[in-house]
Amino acid sequence: MHKRKLQDILIAAAMRNLPTGAFICDREGVVRFINAAYAKYLGLRPEEAIGRHITELIPTSGIPAVLRSRKAELRQIRRFPNGGATLIVNRVPLFGDDGELIGALSMTLFDTADQVRDLLEHVRCLDKKVSSCQRRIKSALSSPYTVESIVGKSESITAFKSLLLRYARTDAAVLILGATGSGKELAAGAIHAASSRTEGPFVSINCAAIPKDLFESEVFGYAPGAFSGARKEGSVGKIEVAHQGTLFLDEVGDLPLQAQAKLLRVLEEKRLFRLGSSQPRDVNFRLVAATNRDLKAMIAAGTFREDLYYRINSMKLRLPALHERREDIPLLVRFFLDHMGAGETACAEEAMNVLMEYPWPGNIRELRNAVGHALSLCRDGRILPGDLPPELRSHALSLVNVDNKGRLRAVARDSEAQALLLTLREQDWNVAKTARVLGLSRAGIYVKMRRFGIRRNYTDM
Repeated sequence: MHKRKLQDILIAAAMRNLPTGAFICDREGVVRFINAAYAKYLGLRPEEAIGRHITELIPTSGIPAVLRSRKAELRQIRRFPNGGATLIVNRVPLFGDDGELIGALSMTLFDTADQVRDLLEHVRCLDKKVSSCQRRIKSALSSPYTVESIVGKSESITAFKSLLLRYARTDAAVLILGATGSGKELAAGAIHAASSRTEGPFVSINCAAIPKDLFESEVFGYAPGAFSGARKEGSVGKIEVAHQGTLFLDEVGDLPLQAQAKLLRVLEEKRLFRLGSSQPRDVNFRLVAATNRDLKAMIAAGTFREDLYYRINSMKLRLPALHERREDIPLLVRFFLDHMGAGETACAEEAMNVLMEYPWPGNIRELRNAVGHALSLCRDGRILPGDLPPELRSHALSLVNVDNKGRLRAVARDSEAQALLLTLREQDWNVAKTARVLGLSRAGIYVKMRRFGIRRNYTDM
């Protein structure tokens, strides 16, 4: 069968079997084709309509206007007389290979207004789902922190926040130096929130938490079939996800050497190659890195690239440790209590003194844990020294024992605690007898036990 003839047969069959109505007129407006769906709207059989002028079938037809103007009329409402159907139609002029007008096509989009409403409702539902997904994605990839999230009014933290805001206004890489638990991710999030990229994603990568053999595929992504066990569709890396936003590399000192070379190339060229792919992908992000390690010592040891160090070290922020800003401890304690839903709980002066004297090797993270521990043990909405973790109480006692500044109140407190402990042991931990010996009430003994952190050690039995 001739290809052209076969093509004509297929087109005619398609037009006849369309679920929506369609008809074709020649350039004089005479109907040359009409399918069963459209003929049904007219109350005719298809053969009864062919060869008749369109205005004879539909007096108000827009086909003559389309033939005169040679311009399409799209999404037009067609109402048939005598209570007939209401349709939405497209009318399109038809041109031959030589550009001459040869006719016009009319095709219905919807048979009833209900179909239009159903489609609009479906579109609205889809739009809501898309909007909901976009909001969830944006929420998941946004920073929950701002500079206001950095609690403290000490001179050192105030200077830190001021410098942070100045750096945030640029687009240069920032290196945050700080001890473990001092709040480096919070600072990185604050930089993102105060930058021009705040509407973009904030993607955080803990370089110490990703196994080295998975690091490149997780961070740079991979092409389909890049390695055994890879997803058949490939995977987008975290750097690509950070496009138009901020990429935060926490514990950057743990970045594998091979990944350091690839990252340097990405930073210099603003594009990356997924693992197993030769197709470059443009990326544009602001880099913020953080570490508690001595990167210069690592460079000397050959475990960190010097060129990468100078690339990420455009601007340096040193986050003060908690022991360097002790005056912020009361504010932080109040902040943690409020966020733990314990707004009515207070920290007694004696307990606050212990907190102020402790060296906090774990920094703010350790303080938060200590507040949580004390909150779970305290009574009557008041945190006492005995509610604090054992290492804090031990440190407080050791300070008393090695105090060479003549702190009489601390010495007296220690003496009182030792006297109470000794009497309790002598009285086999009988609180009533101890109270009689010391001339105090039972309630007073319990208060002092909580204050001094004295609990019965059952090895004394």
